Amino acid sequence: MLEWLGGFLDQIIVFFQWVWDFLTVGIYTFVKDGLVLLTKAAMYSWFQIQLLALEVAYEAAQDVIADIGVAEAVRKRYGDLPGDVASTLSFFGIPQALNIIFSALSTRFALKFVPFIGR
Repeated sequence: MLEWLGGFLDQIIVFFQWVWDFLTVGIYTFVKDGLVLLTKAAMYSWFQIQLLALEVAYEAAQDVIADIGVAEAVRKRYGDLPGDVASTLSFFGIPQALNIIFSALSTRFALKFVPFIGR
């Protein structure tokens, strides 16, 4: 007859033990997990902003270079080279390397004008 009372009291003790464990350990774990989640969200947002700024700076730099006429001047000067020199440069991939270098330099220059990101 008293078994149900013993079981009920055991359940009450288990409940209060669970509450005590939550107050001593669970809150710390909950807050820590929340801070980890917020940190991950902040890092993801920072990367997304950096990618957006890089895309904007690249497009702006390409437009500025096209407006100034740098690409046409380089193509004209490259076309003025003798055939054997141009083929040798092409064999070693110099035109592609110059294209990458000019794109990187112009993008770096344009990134300086992006607020809070360019230095």
